[in-house]
Amino acid sequence: MTTDVKRKRYQFDLAALQRMAAVNYALLQTMVGNLKTATERRIKVGRQLHFTIEVTEAAPYTTEVRIQQQSITKQLPGLRETQLDVRLYHDAQLAEVVRSQGIERLQPVYPQPNPNMHQPDEKHQMNQFLSDWLQMIKRSGLAQEI
Repeated sequence: MTTDVKRKRYQFDLAALQRMAAVNYALLQTMVGNLKTATERRIKVGRQLHFTIEVTEAAPYTTEVRIQQQSITKQLPGLRETQLDVRLYHDAQLAEVVRSQGIERLQPVYPQPNPNMHQPDEKHQMNQFLSDWLQMIKRSGLAQEI
């Protein structure tokens, strides 16, 4: 007996992405609120994990920040440190990841298969990663400016 397996196609959920972007905006505003362009804030999470948050662009309605992991100890060869470029939309009060790990423009959905091996929901995953990171800093209270 054979059974046909029908693959369920990924459906982009705009409402879920906007909810996440609103929460990310609120959390990022507490960290970036008073930073000026070309200044950075260093955040220490635990003993071995440091991040910098730098305002790379500021306009009346948007601000772009770069969140980058800083190496404390020698990394393994070929391991890339985390880097997220996030755009904050002040009028809509939303924040979204616009670039990450060398991906210049995140698409909402990637066809499968694709030559760069992106996941179908890569944009959602990057924004979820940002959300998890911000929640961890807020919840654990480990973040300290250095």
